[in-house]
Amino acid sequence: AAGRACYSFCMCPGGQIVPTSTVEGELCINGMSFSKRASKWANSGLVSAISEADAAPFAEVGYEPLCGVSFQRHIEREAAIMGGGSLVVPVQTAEDFLLERVSKRETLPSSSYRLGVTPAPLHELYPPAVTAAIRESLARFDKQLPGFAGSHALIHAPEARTSSPVRIDRDKETMCSVSMDGLYPTGEGAGYAGGIVSAAVDGLAAADAILRACGVTPHHAFAVDGA
Repeated sequence: AAGRACYSFCMCPGGQIVPTSTVEGELCINGMSFSKRASKWANSGLVSAISEADAAPFAEVGYEPLCGVSFQRHIEREAAIMGGGSLVVPVQTAEDFLLERVSKRETLPSSSYRLGVTPAPLHELYPPAVTAAIRESLARFDKQLPGFAGSHALIHAPEARTSSPVRIDRDKETMCSVSMDGLYPTGEGAGYAGGIVSAAVDGLAAADAILRACGVTPHHAFAVDGA
């Protein structure tokens, strides 16, 4: 979409949107489902690719390689301001996001987010190219799933930690850090996975590498039901 990838992921039926902020002034959220999946809401994420050009303007002097982190913090701080503080989340109906207008508080759909939501111009939160990609994707999704981008769909933002903005270098064979012996960068936080399953697989590979480094041959056993 608009020259960059934009996709939906992590569909949570009977779900809940929850805060994942580490400090109050930097707002971040995520979606999940409790085991019973019994709530009246469903949620999923919309993810747009971010380029180095998007993040470079926010680089701190001397910390240019971490410009992705600086960009992430900028978005989270702007979202916190839009929400008005206290981890209140800015929201906008998908229909209003497409039309670039702030939703009316009195007609907002209900939200599963328990700390409160407030109408805000989310179409102004991200760089224009990112907003354009999300807008184009929403329109396409709505053609395939009528109502996906309608007045009852409520966009919450931002989910800014879907994957690591930096990658910790590791040896391709040993999976050990190239700069610190005994450290095994693994999974999403280290920049080597893009979801729960791929992070788990990367963790298994790292465990095998650690066993081999200790002189132990990995043995895997799987139980399969049926003939």
